[in-house]
Amino acid sequence: MSEIFFSYQPIFDDKQNQWGSELLFREGLQNKFPSIDEDTATSRILSANFLSGKELDDDLRYVVSFSEAALLDEIPFSIPVTRLVIGVTEKCKVTPRLAKQLEAYRKAGFTILGDGNVFSNRWQRHLHLFDVIAVSMAKDNPTDWAGVMSDYADVRFLAKKVERIEEFMLAKQLGFSLFQGYFFEQPQIKSHSDVAPSVISLLDACIVINRSPHDIDEITDVISRDVSLLYKVVASANILAKSKKNAITNPKQAVVYLGLESLRRLISLLIMSNMNHQECSHLQASAILRAIFMQQAAPMIKNMDPDEAFLVGAFSLLDAMLGTPMEDLVGQLDLDQDAKNALLSQSGRYGELLTLCKHIEHANWNWIGAVCKKMALKERAVLKAFDKARFQTQTLAATMQV
Repeated sequence: MSEIFFSYQPIFDDKQNQWGSELLFREGLQNKFPSIDEDTATSRILSANFLSGKELDDDLRYVVSFSEAALLDEIPFSIPVTRLVIGVTEKCKVTPRLAKQLEAYRKAGFTILGDGNVFSNRWQRHLHLFDVIAVSMAKDNPTDWAGVMSDYADVRFLAKKVERIEEFMLAKQLGFSLFQGYFFEQPQIKSHSDVAPSVISLLDACIVINRSPHDIDEITDVISRDVSLLYKVVASANILAKSKKNAITNPKQAVVYLGLESLRRLISLLIMSNMNHQECSHLQASAILRAIFMQQAAPMIKNMDPDEAFLVGAFSLLDAMLGTPMEDLVGQLDLDQDAKNALLSQSGRYGELLTLCKHIEHANWNWIGAVCKKMALKERAVLKAFDKARFQTQTLAATMQV
C-alpha cells in the first residue's frame, strides 16, 4: 500500500459556491511540483482518486491535466464524464489527430479546459473545442480579456491566482464566471492510500487481451489473480455504470460491461502509474521498434505467430525498464515457452529473430548476413521490414511522445 499525495485547490462560481477542484500530483506534504513526468503524475492522480474506492462529491467537477500522449491514448474515457474536466496542457501540439480526439471527448460529454494560450494562432481554428478558459491574474492583465469574453459568450472563463477581494470583484465585473486563488482558499495537500496492482499482473493482462481478445473467461481469470487489479476493474465498471440499478460485483460481469477498449485503457493507465516515463521513455521507443519489426518479420518464418513475436519484442527491455532481472519477470509472465526462451537466452526461433533485430540496431552487417542465412531469410526483405518498423515508431514518437 502506498500514499498518493495531491494538491486539491477548489474552484468557485461568481456566488462563491464551489464549482469543482483542481487535482495536481505531489510527492509529499509540501506543495511543490513533482520530479516525475506528467503522464505518470496524471495516471497516479486518476488511480488514487477515481479507482481506489474514495467517495468524490458527485456535485463537483475535478480538473485533471493530460498530456498529448494521454489524450491520444483515450485515458480520460476511463473516468465518468460528469466528474472529470479534461485540462489540455500548454505543451499539447495542435494536430488534426488531437483535434479529432478532443471532438470525441466533447461529443461524449466531457468538459474541456484550456489556458489563455489557446487564443494563439496555433489554436485559432479549434477554439470551439474548449468549454472553459483559464486566465492567470498574476501573468495577464484581466482587463485585456473583457473583449474576448464578450466575443465568446458560450465559453466560461476561469480567473486563477485571485488573491484579494479587489481582484475578485474586478474579475467578476469583467465577465469571469469561475474563480480560484488564495482569496477563496489555499491549496490543501491531501493523500489517499492506494494499492497498485503488480506490474506482472498488468503485463499478464496485456498478454491475454492481445492474444485472446474475445476469450472473456481467460481475461477474467488473469484479472482475478491480482486482488488490487480485480478491485480496480470492478470499481471502474461500477463508476462508469453508476446509472445501473444493481452494482456490478461479479468479475466477469465487470469485464463484459467495460469491454475490450475500456479494459485496454484502464490497463494502460495502471501501467503508467507504476512507471516513471522520464526514466524509460527511450527504452519504450526501442521496445516498440523491436515489437513492430518482429511482428512484421514473423510471416517470413514458418509457423511463427506474429502476435507472440510482437510480445517478445515489446518485453525484451522490461528488465532495464523495471530494474528487475529478466529471470524474475519471465518466470511470472504467462508467455509461451518459446517466447520465454527468447527473452532469457535468445534461443529458438523468436530468440534468433530478436538477435537479428539487435544486430540491425547496432549495424553489425556481417552478423546480419550470417543470421539471415541461418534463418533462410532474404536480407533485403528483413532490412525493408526494419525500416518500415522504424518509420512507424518515429511516427508514434512524434504524435504520442513515446
